[in-house]
Amino acid sequence: MPTEAYLTAHTSDLHKIGANLPEAREFLLAYDPALKSEVNVERAFQNRWYGNASMGVCGRTTRHLARRFDRAPGYLLLLRAFLGKMDSAQFPQLNHFHMVLADKYYRWAASDFLAARFSDGRLEVPKATFDDALATQLPTTISRGGVARYGRNLLTSLRDNGYLEGRAEKEIRSPAIDVRTLGWFLYALQALGQGSGDFDGSPVYRALLKPRNLLLPTFVEGERLGWWEFAGDRNKLSVHLKHAGLAAWLEAL
Repeated sequence: MPTEAYLTAHTSDLHKIGANLPEAREFLLAYDPALKSEVNVERAFQNRWYGNASMGVCGRTTRHLARRFDRAPGYLLLLRAFLGKMDSAQFPQLNHFHMVLADKYYRWAASDFLAARFSDGRLEVPKATFDDALATQLPTTISRGGVARYGRNLLTSLRDNGYLEGRAEKEIRSPAIDVRTLGWFLYALQALGQGSGDFDGSPVYRALLKPRNLLLPTFVEGERLGWWEFAGDRNKLSVHLKHAGLAAWLEAL
């Protein structure tokens, strides 16, 4: 069952706002969590955080990204600090992680639907098959056209975050994750209320689409760096985090 790290409420903006990688990066650099939402929306519009987006689009995008990234007091500022320490090529992975945490339908698509097909070796993702499965997750009040819009947005978001490739016909892929990004995942999950020992089998783990044997060297590398004690093996990935929280780990990077 999801812990408090995994939000269960859903906003209907998902079928309008997807991965939005450039917008997400700009939001993280500019958003001030100390200010009220409407003030940040005004700043987004005035300072063109999202290009020439209208005030309405700025409001919808800013509120949605705040839900994605502004997860706890002080969290977003630590995330901003991490951006300066991480490999920029890993940003889609970071965005994927936060989308898995923030939206239950994206989480289902990444952690359940894609993970099951990947495990079975079925890498193709026919749109009709995906929509049929998605319809069983969405409220019954959503029309078939609404299901199609949600489905299109989810698949596009997964593609933009690096977990699908192709446009008309999509196939699953599993992008590489480096040790710093994995470190953020583990320490951030702890900060949001999920123990690092619960990583194996979690939605975040499943959404990486990586068998344990491929993640094992990255866990071992984190132990070598002194970030955690690796207490697992090829059958169970488990760590004991060595730094006293997310801020302390960032200081050690």
